[in-house]
Amino acid sequence: MNNTDPTSFKSILAGVKKLRDINGGSNETNDRASPIPTDNKITKPGSSSSIKSIPAVRTLPPNTTVINTFNQQRPSSTTSNGTNNSTFNRSSDNKITSRTVLVNTTQRQNPLLDDLKNTSWRYISSTPTRKIFYDYFVKNRSVLFLSLTYHKVHTDYILNRMRPLSSNDDNILIFYVDKEKEKTSDNDKRKENIDDKKRSNTALTEIAKLCMFNGFTLLVAFNNEQAAKYIEYLNQ
Repeated sequence: MNNTDPTSFKSILAGVKKLRDINGGSNETNDRASPIPTDNKITKPGSSSSIKSIPAVRTLPPNTTVINTFNQQRPSSTTSNGTNNSTFNRSSDNKITSRTVLVNTTQRQNPLLDDLKNTSWRYISSTPTRKIFYDYFVKNRSVLFLSLTYHKVHTDYILNRMRPLSSNDDNILIFYVDKEKEKTSDNDKRKENIDDKKRSNTALTEIAKLCMFNGFTLLVAFNNEQAAKYIEYLNQ
């Protein structure tokens, strides 16, 4: 039997506390099961806030060259006026080479040099470490000089001169058809002219064959002035 007076003030407070304890325990259990979200805002489907923001794509300025692993472009060194240094140096060397004809010192006594007036030239000689095989060097082309009179006496000379240069097909041989001194006797002079003509034709045929098989272009001159003109023309 319950002796508590339901009408007393203490009994009312005890009942309220009991109800609070019962209700408080159930709320604590519910809080653990389903926590209340801190953000009270509800995002509706289709609203602008539900769409994720897309970062802007960065674009390159126009006429910009992309440099990557597969396309590595390095700036070339230039001079103050914007000219490439390597190209400038090579072109300068070519200009210097093209202006001057190099003459082997073995050609000092050649009368051809007296007629070589319309182009610049200078002597060059062999050194212990560098052997010069040409007589004239004109625009990266080796030129040999041979006179008919010398060839009749030294038939093997020109072949020995050609061999070191035969690996290059851009060589030139200037063959000077000179004349021997005239004889005092008319009969001897006539006979000598006939024999000389035959020897000249034979020698010219031999020289043409040597040029063909050793990479030389044959230029025939009949005086020193014409031989000098060949060199001047090649240097233009």
